[in-house]
Amino acid sequence: MRAALADAGLARDDIGYVNLHGTGTQLNDAMEGVAANEVFGSAMPCSSTKGMTGHMLGAAGACEAAFLYLALHRAYGSGRLPPHLWDGALDPDIPGLNFVKPGTRLELDARPAMLSNSFAFGGSNMALILGQGDL
Repeated sequence: MRAALADAGLARDDIGYVNLHGTGTQLNDAMEGVAANEVFGSAMPCSSTKGMTGHMLGAAGACEAAFLYLALHRAYGSGRLPPHLWDGALDPDIPGLNFVKPGTRLELDARPAMLSNSFAFGGSNMALILGQGDL
């Protein structure tokens, strides 16, 4: 996530939303939650879209990027963020995160970029940043 920020020439405050890969496995989710909290803090709106799509294996990263595109595009999403659908049971190994509730919108002019984590099979791990200029 830090490398993606540096590569894009952005600061953490330029990001308005983080799409968590959310593997659904205890150790991976704890690792991602700790890292996201360390980089962005506990107030950053975040969610995992796996609750809406299931795990799409090799297509997961592309689908997660599409969620960012739709949220950033004024005609489609107008800042509407994908909600975090879950059972509400907190894992004590994951620091408190600001999970997006249904209907949450982000003021696009205030924070025009979003980040998506993709931790795929075979080690193709990455963080992708999309912003208004990418549309």
